[in-house]
Amino acid sequence: MKAITLILCLLLEAEGYTISDQNSLHVNLTQGYDRRIRPGIDRSLPLKIELNFFMVSLKEFSEGESKIGMVGCLKAEWFDSRLRWNPADFGGDLDETSLFVSDIWAPYLILINPFGKLQPIFSGELSSRIFAYGKVSSLAPQLFESTCDADVTYYPFDSQSCTLRFYVPGYYTADILLRPVSSSFDMQLYEENGLWSVTSTRSYYHVNVFQFEELRLEINMRRRTTYYVAGLLLPICLMNFIQVLVFILPVESGERVGFSITVLLAVAVFLTIIQEKLPEASEPSVSYLTYKLLVDMLIGCAMVIAVILGINVYHKTDRQEVPSKLKSFSRGLISCCKRKKSTVSVQEKEKTPVECINDESDCDITWNDVGKAIDKLFFISFFVLLLLNNVIYLTAMAALGLS
Repeated sequence: MKAITLILCLLLEAEGYTISDQNSLHVNLTQGYDRRIRPGIDRSLPLKIELNFFMVSLKEFSEGESKIGMVGCLKAEWFDSRLRWNPADFGGDLDETSLFVSDIWAPYLILINPFGKLQPIFSGELSSRIFAYGKVSSLAPQLFESTCDADVTYYPFDSQSCTLRFYVPGYYTADILLRPVSSSFDMQLYEENGLWSVTSTRSYYHVNVFQFEELRLEINMRRRTTYYVAGLLLPICLMNFIQVLVFILPVESGERVGFSITVLLAVAVFLTIIQEKLPEASEPSVSYLTYKLLVDMLIGCAMVIAVILGINVYHKTDRQEVPSKLKSFSRGLISCCKRKKSTVSVQEKEKTPVECINDESDCDITWNDVGKAIDKLFFISFFVLLLLNNVIYLTAMAALGLS
């Protein structure tokens, strides 16, 4: 069997290039090659560079720093007539090879809006695939970090759009054309991000005012909100309604002021956390959640003042006559189940059982009753204010989700 195989190989005279053939090819291609001159036999025609972006992952998006980082590969293809050869002259089947970008002409493609320093995409010892008919293909994997101003108006139910802008400095539209192969990113290698879902992508070229062509890579993202609802919005809403319970807390406990201030500080902590995440800018708009927490703070401050005023009413002595207007106010808010007015002594009044009467005008209103009426009024008023604040915010966010 081995003898038959050997005979067939000799008869067919199978061809195959060697390392010497490839070395000779590289010497032949690079000898006298000036990498400062762009490819193109007809100098009146621009060189067409086809570009395609393969997205691998969304590394980060920082609203506070106005920064987006994407891991991906940018592929560029163009034709260079100086890099053509006849495979028959180099072993018969040497129809493609690899050269470093530093050995040939390559577009000095840079990111116009980088987050860090400017650096070329195709440079150094990046390998490019060269084909016998003059086609050059280069694939540059990189972490692309760009500036991106966040619109946090609807945070944490927001969507963001970022654009990476590339161009080749020194070449006008008459010299180079940047053309995307596809109108969107290639997402075959993409790994899902835990905080953001990519809703759409777009690749297109744009001619700026200086007649430079730009390749623009646009990505549209939507925030995944489950974490923020469970870890941010629900605790805030619960604290709002826990705070209003201070008016039900017995005044004898002496914990009303401490309770209201503690919950107010908790709201302030959430406000600080959110401010650290969001950019320090007023344009295009401040987050609605910031406004909501600011209203919560104002209501909380008013609640502390109301608690202090209410405690003062409770501590008034019975020697001070209750004004008639406060009596009318209290009768309207508390049930008329009081002692009848009498002229007996205090000791006898304490021994007298409480008797409910139907005639509200005959109710004996004390400062303690006024304090309870004020507590009831504050409880209802602040509950309605907090409810309205939360309903307005959640309705606005729900309308955004339906739009």
